[in-house]
Amino acid sequence: MIRRLAAVVLLAACLSGCTDDGPKRTPLPAGPTGGAEVSHQPLASPTLPPVVNSDGCQGLIGATQVQQSTGLPVQPSQGDGAAAVAQYGQAVQTLGLNARARMCPFGSPAGDQVTVVALTFTDPAQAQKLWTTIASLEAVGGVGEAALSDKSKTLLTRRGKAIVAVYLVVAAAPEADHLSQLRSVANTALSKA
Repeated sequence: MIRRLAAVVLLAACLSGCTDDGPKRTPLPAGPTGGAEVSHQPLASPTLPPVVNSDGCQGLIGATQVQQSTGLPVQPSQGDGAAAVAQYGQAVQTLGLNARARMCPFGSPAGDQVTVVALTFTDPAQAQKLWTTIASLEAVGGVGEAALSDKSKTLLTRRGKAIVAVYLVVAAAPEADHLSQLRSVANTALSKA
């Protein structure tokens, strides 16, 4: 308690010392000289950098295909998809693997979200090596050579040298069984992964 009080007093003393320069103040000019007018308009605020919209999906799956697979009125989400894809590529490199990554985010005004991520490795052995690190999901059939899902929001599937992950949030029923929608999106993406 005493330490905390001492720290507060010390902080207050530093702040008052930093903001009060007492008699050393330099006065500002009294007003415009030579009859110049002073603008009372606020100074312009700094501009924000432009929004980056880059394609990390690279033709893996389109909004129309996701709409047909899920029945949700989604559109491509904006953002720096290429930067997100680079992060996936770097993540697999930390495991000693090499993969081409693609990410396709979609959303709707109602809050529905579908994100498809595809990792295409240089060979099937690398895909299998990553696959063996995945746990905590139930094995399901009907898509790829192997698939794991929570049947509601996530499905991961592997075929050959590709792994596709589908993340789905249906705003109206987020915890419902959406396995058929997840499978449909995954099968569509696997055809191009």
